[in-house]
Amino acid sequence: CAVTDFFNLLNMVMPGGGPRAVYAEGVEPIYLSDYDSKQEVLAAARDFNEEMAGEGMVLLKNENNALPLATPVSDPDVSARPKISVFGKNSVNLAYGGSGSGGTDASAGGFVDLYTALADAGYDCNPTLKSFYDDTNASGPVRVGNSRDLDSGDTVILSTAETPQDKYTDAVKSSYAEYNDMALVVITRIGGEGWDIPRQMTGATGYRNEDDHFLQLDANEEDLIAAVCEAGFDRVVLAVNSGTALELGFLKKDSPYVTDKGYEIDPDKIDAAVWMGFPGMTGTNALASILSGEVNPSGRLPDTYATDFKKDPTWENFGDNRITANADSKIVGGDQYTLGGYEGVQSYYFVDYEESVYVGYKYYETRGATDGEEWYDANVVYPFGYGLSYTRFTWTLEDASGINNVAISGSEKYTVQVRVKNDGNVAGKEVIQLYAHAPYTEGKIEKPEVTLVDFAKTGLLQPDEEEVVTLTFDPYYLASYDYNDANDNDFKGYELDAGDYSLYVSANAHDRSTAIPFRVASGIKYKSDPVTGYKVQNLYTDCEDSRFDSATQLSDVTVDGETRKGLSRIDWTGTWPTTPTDDERTVDRDFISALQDTRHNNPGNFDDIIMPVTGSGGDMTLRDLLFEEDGSYHDHDGDGIPSVAYDDKRWEALMDQADIAEMINFYDYAGYQTRAVDSIGMPRTNDSDGPVGWVCFMDNGVYYDTCSYCAEVVVAATFNKDMARAFGNSVGNEALFGNERGDGMPYSGWYSPGVNIHRSPFGGRNFEYYSEDPVLSGKMATETYKGCMSKGVYPYIKHFALNDSEIYRTNNICIWANEQAIRELYLKPFETAIKEAEVTLKYIADDKGTVAEKTIGATAIMSSFNRLGTTWAGGHYGLMTEVLRGEWGFEGVALSDFNLYEYTDVDQAVRAGTNLNLNLVGIPFADEKSDTAVSVMREAIHAMSYAVVNSNRMQGVTPGSTFIYHLAGWQMGFIALAICLYVAAAALAVWIIVRTVRGRKRGTDDKR
Repeated sequence: CAVTDFFNLLNMVMPGGGPRAVYAEGVEPIYLSDYDSKQEVLAAARDFNEEMAGEGMVLLKNENNALPLATPVSDPDVSARPKISVFGKNSVNLAYGGSGSGGTDASAGGFVDLYTALADAGYDCNPTLKSFYDDTNASGPVRVGNSRDLDSGDTVILSTAETPQDKYTDAVKSSYAEYNDMALVVITRIGGEGWDIPRQMTGATGYRNEDDHFLQLDANEEDLIAAVCEAGFDRVVLAVNSGTALELGFLKKDSPYVTDKGYEIDPDKIDAAVWMGFPGMTGTNALASILSGEVNPSGRLPDTYATDFKKDPTWENFGDNRITANADSKIVGGDQYTLGGYEGVQSYYFVDYEESVYVGYKYYETRGATDGEEWYDANVVYPFGYGLSYTRFTWTLEDASGINNVAISGSEKYTVQVRVKNDGNVAGKEVIQLYAHAPYTEGKIEKPEVTLVDFAKTGLLQPDEEEVVTLTFDPYYLASYDYNDANDNDFKGYELDAGDYSLYVSANAHDRSTAIPFRVASGIKYKSDPVTGYKVQNLYTDCEDSRFDSATQLSDVTVDGETRKGLSRIDWTGTWPTTPTDDERTVDRDFISALQDTRHNNPGNFDDIIMPVTGSGGDMTLRDLLFEEDGSYHDHDGDGIPSVAYDDKRWEALMDQADIAEMINFYDYAGYQTRAVDSIGMPRTNDSDGPVGWVCFMDNGVYYDTCSYCAEVVVAATFNKDMARAFGNSVGNEALFGNERGDGMPYSGWYSPGVNIHRSPFGGRNFEYYSEDPVLSGKMATETYKGCMSKGVYPYIKHFALNDSEIYRTNNICIWANEQAIRELYLKPFETAIKEAEVTLKYIADDKGTVAEKTIGATAIMSSFNRLGTTWAGGHYGLMTEVLRGEWGFEGVALSDFNLYEYTDVDQAVRAGTNLNLNLVGIPFADEKSDTAVSVMREAIHAMSYAVVNSNRMQGVTPGSTFIYHLAGWQMGFIALAICLYVAAAALAVWIIVRTVRGRKRGTDDKR
């Protein structure tokens, strides 16, 4: 038993054996790679990442054509190369990515450092400066790495580690004169899973004031920039190496200002600035190419860059509000207490999304419209969607006849065509953004001034070349969710009020230069989902008042005699969010009991359910669902396209065969893999984090020789749907080669893409998510999903939902928001990807090589740690079933986030619609003998089986192919060792028996 248990433990953490697909001559796999080897696909992925990073980096400023600074790379004379000085302690220690599931490990090798990239691009870099920064005795210690504390919620204090000016020696300063063609100043900020960006700097190096935070320049960075600006360089360029927005107001100040140590920063002397994000393995090459002009930057900001983040409406409510119990419940909130049978220390935290729908540009553009352009200029440095180019483009509205000055229908989609011409001297790509404006009636439904509804990017246009791009307007994307009948029309749901509307063909969220008017004649109500036809109704409104009308619910604000919850454009000051008071942090015993209640909230009637059939012993297997008895592909609906439908009647017979012990084992050990269910012929799979590729920090023994791509926020900044799909395709190509060193299996499930909203710039995982905007996030996730699915990978869209900060994420954090904000902002990117991520796959249908096709949608999603109100997201029936499977029609598997916590109850989860428990050690499934539990468990197996049967894990099921079982080297060695041990043990036993028998025989002879 001990040997078997140890073997099973090793199987969980080491690459193991498994079935490999073997094909007969002339028979092709279902999913074909575009490359011939794992090494070839890695090389292609590295090249692709460089291209993607080049399209995602954003040119923020470029005065007097300071950039590009061309380099004669082909000239063998090194002295002809531009001589540049690279500044910043972190220039020798870039942040290539974040930490956690979207993390990168530059120490693993394969990452191109900045100096190598610049040298390869043809720049001659100041070696004295580099040596200075490399020498920690001379320039100071390196910045600390990303926190590995994923769960405690403890406050993180970080230093930028920037070198103080008094450490720069005369020898270092004198080196500037020779390398003065350009000064490149690098500013770095890190981010990671399990912690949020620090909102205080007390005690950190470079700390100045009590109200400093990590996303503004510290004292040493300000002094560095000031010193460089005064050092006589031909041009000064700033490179922003950060996965989240920074306060960059110093780039556009009207006049110079003096730092705390007397250095003067003149904004006019900072000639150019580039946001590079987290570049992944090879993205530094892209930065060098942008500086030299080999690549014309075409990225656009996926977030608003505000002047002062403390003036953002999310500042007052972000992740660290503690709940305490009142006297009736003894003491809660860090002290010892006894409640509900549990004795110990327990703290609860909450966040009130009091800003409602006014997040990011939806706040700044709306307030700019109400308070004027002067307010906007003072509060916004760069708008959402902003970015510059080295060339000029002109736009002509080619065709908008279907919507221009017409009354629209809520069931139609409308197109706008724009002719784009490159009027400059160099080739480049242009981004066109389509925004919609809805009329606002004072005191009625809250509405942002503009909402992004679509975007497009041209191909590479040569000078004088033109292209017509088509943008699509779906009125459903503009509909407001009226959860409380604010407009008094006896309707709650998605709707567009009657009135005059506009579309804007724009360069960014603040551009109103090209308007297309249209109107809604008498109001449009979406009584049911426009795609699925499912009835839409309030499901989250209790998230405001389920705290039993206690003072800690979303605050009621009275404006002109009307009660409103959250920020309102009718009175920005009067409805401004506030930090919770002590009274608002205090709840009663019933509320704490509600937090500890893990009973299921599935409203279904289970009274008539009888124990389902399990372990029936049939010989049907999962692969049989793909075929008819004659070996041809199964055609479920008779349209000539082979398919395995989610509601195929044969699932019932297959599930009858499932063994209950296997089902529970399968459900509860789904961390970075899924276990085989032999009774139905479902194979084991390899699943992995994360959003930057197959770089799972939990299991590097399996995920090796794979690319670490640039962060998702850089992918979003490309504003290029084709690029996002190509990204998914690249990840999918890597997946097909899988674990060649071990089990030979492909990588099948990918814990990505992350589509949570950048609610605040301080979100620790903003780099791992796309944007502050739900449409940009949803569209980019959709295309990434399509690219992956084309190679048989089922991505788990995550984290569902409202996981918009990291601090206290596993300490029972409760999210309170109104249903309008939940649906319009936080659910929308998930909804978009679930509904739109369809891809048509090609198959080899028989031994004659006949090609058939099949259409499949999104089949996997991952829930989140946080609670919606008092209920854990993964255990929330309204989220995991009513909206996901009901309204949106999702068919597939729902996986929990890593489940190690008391409140993430597995019984509650499986009844809510969470089909898999992301876990490595197992949490006992408490109700395995219940007829209702077994019923929902069967559905969980069905959901996962559906994802697997439509994945690359079914390679080998085509006619003329089969599986053979392969043992990993360590397994064969382990088995050999075990056999030797068993033989040795048997020999020892025989020896002992013989000795015993002989001893007894001698004793008998002696007695004789």
